[in-house]
Amino acid sequence: MQVDPLQVLTRIMAAQNINSMRVTPPFEGLENFDYGLRKALDPYFDWQEFGNLLLSSVPENTLVYAEGTFELHFALFRVPDEKDTVFLIGPWTTGRRSEKQREWTLHNIGEAGEAAVQDYYNGVRIISDSGFIMTIEAVVSMIFPSDEFSIQEVKEFLPLNFHPDVRYFNEPAFQLEIPVAMLEERYENEARIMGAVSRGDPDAAMAAYHAMGRFTYGDRLTGNLYQIKNRMIILNTLLRKAIEVSKVHPYYIDKISARYSNIIENMSMGDEKQLGYDMLREYCAYVRRYSLRDYSPLVQKVINHINLNLGSQLSLKSLAAMCFISPSYLSNLFKQETGTTLIDYINTQRIQRAAKILIRTDKSIAAVAEQVGILDVNYFTKMFKKSMGTTPTQYRREHWHE
Repeated sequence: MQVDPLQVLTRIMAAQNINSMRVTPPFEGLENFDYGLRKALDPYFDWQEFGNLLLSSVPENTLVYAEGTFELHFALFRVPDEKDTVFLIGPWTTGRRSEKQREWTLHNIGEAGEAAVQDYYNGVRIISDSGFIMTIEAVVSMIFPSDEFSIQEVKEFLPLNFHPDVRYFNEPAFQLEIPVAMLEERYENEARIMGAVSRGDPDAAMAAYHAMGRFTYGDRLTGNLYQIKNRMIILNTLLRKAIEVSKVHPYYIDKISARYSNIIENMSMGDEKQLGYDMLREYCAYVRRYSLRDYSPLVQKVINHINLNLGSQLSLKSLAAMCFISPSYLSNLFKQETGTTLIDYINTQRIQRAAKILIRTDKSIAAVAEQVGILDVNYFTKMFKKSMGTTPTQYRREHWHE
């Protein structure tokens, strides 16, 4: 099977949260090549002229690394066998903005403009790893004949050497447009994370969380361990709210949220990435296990009461009385919505809870049975074996401390 290097390159850049796009007439969408920075700086910018200048400035069979306005980095090359087409990668940055660049911005567009540009920077991926550049070169070199392929680094690349009309910087629109655009992107991505978690979809949650790597949040939440912990606390809060939407009982929400609060408090530098993935996976698992959003409020109430009171004496009659309805009505409604009888549901939850207690404690079988509301140990053993296929003692031996 033949591999398309451009497709490979596009996927690699997406994995790195870096823009990549084909630039070709009539240059539709070109105004978004830098996440909308230039469009915000100059609403009257000539994009047709800019597109043509890009095409004429990139030599054949050459990978060009160029640095543009505000220390933004790009990579460009002409696509062989595609007329008037340049493949553009970027922007990315290699670190924090230099003091020289900050001073230039402050001098030319003032404090509000400088703050807006910094907000923009907070949404641009920082890459200082040389392996990123080596990857680009390795893939792009596959596109051209080895004896014709060359690489150029251009500091003053004309199309990217942008000098907008500074008069526009005094307009309120500029001072708001960049910060608002970047905030909108970040909040939209956070909404995608919350939506995926509320559905219990770990793959979609991971993809959205990965995309958050483009945003650095300025100096507030990155850098030292204290700031990183604050960022993880925010993530924990977002995930807690996400599963609340899915009608997970506050008992379970508080349980997982408090546990991760403790983990965050004791985390070390370098733990952030794995901890974020662990949180996403477990919060999604909580939704799949405890979400009651598909049930009516009455059935939600009954299920929550059962799960939170498994050690009590639970019966159809007592649960119906709690809801001020007849036992027959509750029985029919519960079976209709859950697909199982109320008594079978209670027994299943008791056995599942007992299985967890067995492999995490050294309590006697009788004590475990009593903890889940079954006082007859022989009856408990019979129920457990029917449900789990083995006796409580054998189950503990096989799964101890799982």
